[in-house]
Formats: sequence, C-alpha cells, structure tokens
Amino acid sequence: MRFKKILRLAFGLMLVAVLLHRLGPVEVARTITSARPACVLIAISVYSITFLILSTRWRLILRDMGGDIPLRSAYQAFAGGMVLSDITPARIGELSRPLLVRDEIEMSMGLASVVLDRLSDILTILILGACGLILFFREGVTAVTLMLAVVALSSAAVLRFRRAMAGRLRGPDRLAPIAIFFEALSAVDDIRLLMSRSVLLTVIAWITHAMRVYILAISVGQEPSLQMLFLLLPLVSALSLIPVSISGLGLVEGGMAALLASQGIPASTGLSIAFMDRMATVAFHIAAGGRAASRLIWD
Repeated sequence: MRFKKILRLAFGLMLVAVLLHRLGPVEVARTITSARPACVLIAISVYSITFLILSTRWRLILRDMGGDIPLRSAYQAFAGGMVLSDITPARIGELSRPLLVRDEIEMSMGLASVVLDRLSDILTILILGACGLILFFREGVTAVTLMLAVVALSSAAVLRFRRAMAGRLRGPDRLAPIAIFFEALSAVDDIRLLMSRSVLLTVIAWITHAMRVYILAISVGQEPSLQMLFLLLPLVSALSLIPVSISGLGLVEGGMAALLASQGIPASTGLSIAFMDRMATVAFHIAAGGRAASRLIWD
C-alpha cells in the first residue's frame, strides 16, 4: 500500500513537472507572485463559507438519520476529512469523517451519512457538468447524460429498496457491515426530501467554489466567465476522483488550465490560478481541520 501511495504521488508530481515544463515555470512563478494578497485572502474567506454550507449539508443528513452533532464538530470533522483526502487517492480520506465524531454518533450512521453526502456531490457534478457542456461546448453531452442516468437510476434503486436489502443482508457475518449500512439508510423517513435538499445545498456551494476561483483569477488580472466556472468547474474537480495520483494532483491543475484557456486566458496563467487554488484550499484544510486529522492519525 505504501508503495502504491508513493507511485501515485510520483505520478502526480510528474504531471505537474510536465505542465510546468510545457507552460514555463518562470512565467507561472511570476504570475503567482504578482497575485494581489487581498484578493487571495477574500478567496480563502469565501472558501470558509463553502465549508459552512457543506458541513451544514452533512449535519442535516445526520439529523434526518436520527443523529445530531454541533455545527462546530461537523465543520471540524469535515475539514479534518478534507486534510486526509488531500493525501489520499480518489479523495477516500473523506470517509474518515465518522471517525472524527465517533464519540457523538454511531459509526454505521456516520458512514451512511458520508455516502449520501458524497452521492449528492456526484449527482450535482453530473447535473451542472451536463448543463455546462450543452451551453459552452456541446461536446460529450451524450456520455455525461448517460452517466447521469446510470448514477441516478442505481442510486434510486439503492435508496428505494434500502429496507429490504438491510433485511436480506443481515444473516451472513461477512455481509453484516453492509446490512448495518442499509439499516442506517432505512432510518431516513423521506429520502427524496433529503437528497433534494442536499443537492440544492451543493449547488449553492458550487456557486461559492466558482466565486473563489473567479476571485483568484481577478487577483492576477484575468476575468473568466463566472457562469462557465459554476457549470464546468465541477467536472474539473471530478478529476480528483481518478485514483492515479494523490487527490488528483496534476490532473485537476491541467484540467483547470484547459478550462480557463477556453476563456482566452493564457495556459500558463490558468496553471498559476490552479496552483494558487490548490495551495489556498490545502492551507485552509490544515488550518481548520489539521488538529482533528492529527488526532485521528496519531491515536
């Protein structure tokens, strides 16, 4: 496992090195150092609001499942999970969230809540991404629409028959964890209301994500389309789910540079904005959730 982690990290760093070599490391560094500090601080402040929205979404999911944790605990656990996701492939570190609040909720409930939380993320990414491709590129719409349909139908089936699946899987010991997971899902009375509200909150969160990148772009004298960022930035973020590098290192930066280039922003400047975004978000994760994550790692 350690060898695989090193290999993924090396692959991500290699992608970053290739991007820098092709676009010019000096130009990228010059752009980053020219960024207006006030704009960067505002962008980080906007990200703190994003975290408030997302941690509230998770807290409301837990409440619908019969659990309740203070907003402060949800915020810190969410940030702690993001710290771990920054050093794991496909952002699987976010699954550690229940461990960070294990004294306040049951693990089965916590795991089920994170799965629903991530499901709302995936659905929102596909919805916004499909709309963005239709409006801006008209390419790949069929593939994204098909993926959306598959995810929506499979998710609906799991949620629709969650109680029956919990009963059928309760027997064999090897299936007990899965049964407990579905039992936690079955505690939700109105799953459609829960998912609709979660997707709505996720859409609002993506508005703030887009604003953060927009402000970072302004800090270096660029002004991309805010609508474009809102609809297509989720697809760029989805590159972090591809488990070939740590937290999508290199993939996300290249994707964002390409997305900004479609708006006439020089590729080297787009890469600089992507690096600035990575540094700003990781720094915020550590500041807000580093303590919680460190307790989990060392305990």
